Amino acid sequence: MARKKGSGKTVGMTQISISLPEALVQQIDELARMDNRNRSNFIANTLQNLAKEYLSVAEAKKKIK
Repeated sequence: MARKKGSGKTVGMTQISISLPEALVQQIDELARMDNRNRSNFIANTLQNLAKEYLSVAEAKKKIK
């Protein structure tokens, strides 16, 4: 992905901060390691897949109505 010159940020990406229980962070780190990803990439990828799943369920419910 392209980076803005001098900013260190990737174009089209937003950095967020969240607080999680330490035990959950350890679980996420282990899952990320098993998937050969870093923590940030693992979380982003997991949330993206979850969003796609929820959106497809929502679209299916709209069609049923």
